[in-house]
Amino acid sequence: MQTTRTGLTRWMAALLLLGACGRTDAPRGWSGTVEKLPNGAVRVTNPAHGMWADSAGWRLVPELQVGEAEGDAATTFGSVSGLAVDGAGRIYVLDRQANELRIFDRRGAHVRTVGRAGGGPGEYTSANGLLWLSPDTLVVVDQQGARYSILTADGNFVRSVPRRINSFSWAFAGGTSGGRIYEIGSAGEGKDRHPALLGASLAGDGGAAGGGPAHGPAADTIPLPSVEGPDYQSFEVHNGSSMMMMGVPFTPTAAYHLDGRGGIWQGNGSRFRLVRSTLAGDTTTEIRLDAAPVPVTPAEIQEWESNPSIARFKQMGGRVDEGRIPRVKPFFTALYADPDGYLWVSVPGGPKEVAFALFDPTGRYLGRLKTTGLTRDVIPPVVRNGRLYLVGRDETDVERVYVYRIDK
Repeated sequence: MQTTRTGLTRWMAALLLLGACGRTDAPRGWSGTVEKLPNGAVRVTNPAHGMWADSAGWRLVPELQVGEAEGDAATTFGSVSGLAVDGAGRIYVLDRQANELRIFDRRGAHVRTVGRAGGGPGEYTSANGLLWLSPDTLVVVDQQGARYSILTADGNFVRSVPRRINSFSWAFAGGTSGGRIYEIGSAGEGKDRHPALLGASLAGDGGAAGGGPAHGPAADTIPLPSVEGPDYQSFEVHNGSSMMMMGVPFTPTAAYHLDGRGGIWQGNGSRFRLVRSTLAGDTTTEIRLDAAPVPVTPAEIQEWESNPSIARFKQMGGRVDEGRIPRVKPFFTALYADPDGYLWVSVPGGPKEVAFALFDPTGRYLGRLKTTGLTRDVIPPVVRNGRLYLVGRDETDVERVYVYRIDK
């Protein structure tokens, strides 16, 4: 039988396609589009279905839990406010309530506790964030204490740098770029208030070795790109000199994330559109996903209303207008870029379920990853060493660090 040139070409193409399908990271059935925009940015539009089915893609395999209801002081957390992991798998847990940094080995065994409440070297007022300045240099963010404490990877105190930023949050949001630390906050007053990156250099002596705040660089301000979507929504009550404010549940908000590569991702949960820009404001990537909204159930509204803070709000004379509560959930609430360039986007899950939409470094939607049995706290997750690290609570409301092996 004679094989024509056309037939041989088709046969070789088929072999190449079969070989590509056998590779884990190769696109399989992706039917989206990639466009080059006039400004040079790339727009990736994804269909609703990913490149794997929920039952046939990557999996999160439970591997370890750190934290317990009762026991040794090192493993009972009062209020986790920071999480970090090093290249050797050591886990660093910052406890705001105790003002301590607790270090565990990769198997979850306690190695060391450093720090305490106070204003001296290596002490914290209300420490609320951790980040790596380099592979062997850890920064403890103490916003209310108005300084950054620089530690070695073993937890030894090196020096402190004054924090000259007039902005505070429950949990630190930001990162480092070009030897500078940046916090995601806001600048301006009143109607001129806008989201911004607030940061300063951590190079040089940055202050006295004993922690004195007399010296150190002033913060710089970088306006963040505007994000299309609704503003923050809240219920408020004023009672004499007292005031209480609560966020309207399930309302979409803006999300920002520094990716550690000189860029920042942003989006608003009102639509599934993610944009990456340089710190100079130039857009480089836009990712879209044709996702369907997830309804808010009556049970979820009832669970929100059972929160003790709602009772206090009503006791002060506040009124909860259920008509302002959306009937669908935000498409996403937060986003994180891991060291390999994959984008992890927090999306709605079921009861006691943590779910992520995962995008590869080119912006293609791979599918969903989820785990059950816990509610995730606001502390950003960590993806490192082939594992996902989460801070969350189980049905007993005990705060723990959960470690999952990412099975590809």
